[in-house]
Amino acid sequence: MEADLVVRNSRLVSPSGILDAGVAVKDGVVVAVARDSHLPKADKVIDAKGNYVLPGLLDGHAHTFLPPETAETGTKAAAKGGVTTMLEMPGTQMGCFDIEQYREKKAIMEKAAYVDFCIHAGCAAGYPDGNLTEMWEAGATGAKFFISSAGPGWPQTFDGYVIDRFKELAACGGMALIHAENDSILKDNLKKLREGGRSDYAAHVECRPRVAEVEAGRRMIDYLKMTGCRGLIVHTSTPETAWYSAEARMEGAETYVETCPQYLYLTEDDVKERGPWLKFAPPPRTKADKAELRRLLQTGRIDTVATDHAPYSKDSKEAGLDDIFEAPNGIPGLETYLPLLLNGVNEGWLSLERLTAVSSEKPAMVYGIYPRKGALKVGCDADMVIVDMKRRVKLSDDTQITACGWTPYDGMTVQGWPTTSILRGNVVMEDDQALSKKGSGRFIPRLDA
Repeated sequence: MEADLVVRNSRLVSPSGILDAGVAVKDGVVVAVARDSHLPKADKVIDAKGNYVLPGLLDGHAHTFLPPETAETGTKAAAKGGVTTMLEMPGTQMGCFDIEQYREKKAIMEKAAYVDFCIHAGCAAGYPDGNLTEMWEAGATGAKFFISSAGPGWPQTFDGYVIDRFKELAACGGMALIHAENDSILKDNLKKLREGGRSDYAAHVECRPRVAEVEAGRRMIDYLKMTGCRGLIVHTSTPETAWYSAEARMEGAETYVETCPQYLYLTEDDVKERGPWLKFAPPPRTKADKAELRRLLQTGRIDTVATDHAPYSKDSKEAGLDDIFEAPNGIPGLETYLPLLLNGVNEGWLSLERLTAVSSEKPAMVYGIYPRKGALKVGCDADMVIVDMKRRVKLSDDTQITACGWTPYDGMTVQGWPTTSILRGNVVMEDDQALSKKGSGRFIPRLDA
């Protein structure tokens, strides 16, 4: 057998360990994992120079239809950052609330994507029974729920409707993706803060306190248990949610917890200092919470890490400099996702094996696309990222290729950097340059769809 591509002189990372071996690829699929001396000949050979090779990353939570970002600019940024499969999350700009919107988004992304992609559906009030089932059968990888108000363009779902939709998803084997914050607490706090003339940066943290997230997370996990629905609490900032999810799993529920790099690096003190540039929801918590989230991630109580990439423009963020409530909630994260996690490995609070588990294997399993994605095994798509764990890079607004043109980590130096990304056997990033072509990314439906 002669392969199309061989990656040799590498250290392959999986959740179960690190192996000194190489990978052979034929027709976009892994056909051999072996010592270099046992690898077949190939048309193209990449020398990893003794560096670690990870399965291609999945980002389970990205908003690339958020102006100024587009599916084209967002997936290109994903390619640059080492993400080989991006799961597009609905937003108020394009809700994906029914099968027509789902098909429209899929068609747009098929023409634009630089990496492979999946599509999450959206759940909004006023849509008929069976609507989520229809999108699930079309290959959706989840259905996004807002327990607090998402704002104009996303009709709010209240508890009775949420329970009914959980029952619908349970019946079809679907997956609920839940933004869990108590809406009444948020609205009451906002009213009080506004009446008190508050517009300072700390007001954002006070408006969205941890109790709002903890209460809603616990309530939603209870509803998941009651209905038998599978569910994931997204962008979790509080350790309590991870603890309660772990208890629910011991009782037989299928619940998962996602966190994001911003909760592993930032705190409420950073928000109070930098204001709109670190305004996202839920906000980060205390230094102790950050440390505990890191521990829970390493010990397996947190299941996945994703970006919640929300690339608002500089102009829209600057609107919050004088009044924090005028800035939108969200920060970009696709290009810094892997570097921040690699930096965590070098800092000692995350292992490479766990990094691979939470950014590749586990999200692929949760979203139903494993083992096509999420692993470097024979028969899997040949998606991989070569990383240089010694390389130090200063993050900068000037190097970002997302349409928003900035990063909340501007000026921060990280150690550990992706040098080459390979998607289905094709090099899609090298030396910080996205090399794939517009429209080369493929739609990846769930394997059981």
